[in-house]
Amino acid sequence: MPVARSKCAAAALVACAAVAISGCSWIAVQSAPAKVPQPTTAEGQAVAAEFWTAFHAGRYDRIDELLEAHARVLVARPGDTLTTAHKAWLHAWKLSERARVRLEARITEHATLARTLFDEAARLDPADARVLGFAAGMTMAEGAILGDEKEKRRGYYRMKDAVAAFPEFNLFSSGYSMSGGPSDGAPFREGLEQQWQTLDICFGTRLSRREPRIEPYLGLRTTEGPKRVCWNSWIAPHNWEGFFLNFGDMLARSGDLANARTMYEATRLSATYAEWPWRGVLERRLAHLDELPQRLNDAAAGEREWTPMVQSVFACTGCHQAHGRSLLP
Repeated sequence: MPVARSKCAAAALVACAAVAISGCSWIAVQSAPAKVPQPTTAEGQAVAAEFWTAFHAGRYDRIDELLEAHARVLVARPGDTLTTAHKAWLHAWKLSERARVRLEARITEHATLARTLFDEAARLDPADARVLGFAAGMTMAEGAILGDEKEKRRGYYRMKDAVAAFPEFNLFSSGYSMSGGPSDGAPFREGLEQQWQTLDICFGTRLSRREPRIEPYLGLRTTEGPKRVCWNSWIAPHNWEGFFLNFGDMLARSGDLANARTMYEATRLSATYAEWPWRGVLERRLAHLDELPQRLNDAAAGEREWTPMVQSVFACTGCHQAHGRSLLP
């Protein structure tokens, strides 16, 4: 009995020590100082300028070079919030427009890198709800790639938070994230409704789902406040055109060709439509409208044009490319 008691006592001491160590580690981690955001230096500003030059010209071929330049800035200044977000965007662009290049399995690594950096940017600047939306979208993408249902659901509910914080921007981000799935699936249908809701909140009224008219709301264009993201801007010179191209794709995939035509034609209402590098894609969509449900839903591997925008070579540049040649005539 004394031996048994001594063994019990020893086990209890080990257990107590483990709890104490665990408690100490928790306290040590929680009491560590938070990473401090740092303003961008002149070098960071120069790299940011190169980022926008490449993005606005659709220079996908420059991504690897720019990733290296951004990494050099972050090694010297880890808290540079702007550079962190831009590097995340580069990884997201690399992944999103992967149809441009010969695919290798490791392209999927860009989802993890983008998600990690967007998470970091969101921690450094929690006030920017756009970044939270990007982080949520990349969390869902990474979860899908890894076959991790918990991560997909975590990303989905993070996106709900992002939508609540900035609906004008993140309703579109959320719907776009779900626009590549099966057109008869619940996520796709939710994403489609979120495109309608984007217009509702941008225009300040519930748009008709049967005979929507876009022209009456053109006078609402603004560069101020949260609704600035509803229109074209320096950041997204063809935001309007890209939004309606994607919305038309989603409606066409769902079989709603009347509304698809309306949304495709809405791209032409933009004052900069003639300058849009991807307008040829739009014109061919309209010319082959009746074929789109089958073409967009059954796009073959390697197809470059007849595929939903979110899976295309213009998944990002459809909104952000200001000039230069597109990959498609």
